[in-house]
Amino acid sequence: MSIYERVIHNGQIISKEQACFPVYTPSLVGALGVYETILVKSGCYVALHEHLERLFQSVAGAQLRLQPGMDELIAWAQQVVEANAPDGLVRVLVMDLGNGYADVFLYEMSYAAPTPEEYAQGVPVILYHGERAMPLVKSFNTLVPGLARKAAKAAGVHDALLVDRDGNVTEGSNCNVFIVQDGVLAAPPLGVVLEGTVMRRVMALAQDLSIPFQRRPLPAADIPRWQEAFLTSTRRGVLPVRRVGDIEIGPPGPITRRLMDAYQAWERKELAASWRDGPTPPVPRL
Repeated sequence: MSIYERVIHNGQIISKEQACFPVYTPSLVGALGVYETILVKSGCYVALHEHLERLFQSVAGAQLRLQPGMDELIAWAQQVVEANAPDGLVRVLVMDLGNGYADVFLYEMSYAAPTPEEYAQGVPVILYHGERAMPLVKSFNTLVPGLARKAAKAAGVHDALLVDRDGNVTEGSNCNVFIVQDGVLAAPPLGVVLEGTVMRRVMALAQDLSIPFQRRPLPAADIPRWQEAFLTSTRRGVLPVRRVGDIEIGPPGPITRRLMDAYQAWERKELAASWRDGPTPPVPRL
């Protein structure tokens, strides 16, 4: 992923070279910061409000003092896209830099979506033993997920699924996990994982489609019994899992395909509604 040239810092456009902070800042040493990553296509955001609502939840959980409100953050989010590119991932950082109130940075980066073949056939993943710190807060403390991504890269697979101290699969390194077992869709229990906006959307779609669904532990020992599995995240949408380690699950099954189609239809509708609202006004560039 490459970072685009313009960054928003507390509402002001700066260059990415100016987006710096001291090495002794509390955000670096104490991981006192939270973030969101939001997909934008053709200048329109996908689930912007949902992401920012979760950002405010993380801010409260991390006990940060945030000055701008929802409307101001939305305006800054539009500014950073207007200043850079109509397609990308926008990251919002809320950081304790020792200034009383948290500093807010927004930057945009390019991204690569999964390939059509990966959606059609599914992706391989491995297991990684470790747990996210304070899973309900999307904080800068991402050591375990970062190590999991390194392990996945070394193994030549798409991602690694985290396994907690009780032997349960919880989430991916930066995504959520759903499985189908005995014909029932399942996801980890409430409060165990950081729930992404796509995860929440998929749960709502499952209800709309009358798909049987449970929130329960997902023991790694049950992986041979998984009939289907998929990942959800901002850049992936709904992405099937073909293999976990040496255990073959196979191409996407009927429940996965129904939810893939339903999510893609929802996203198209979301973007179409945004496009009807018209483009955002341009903002000054450096």
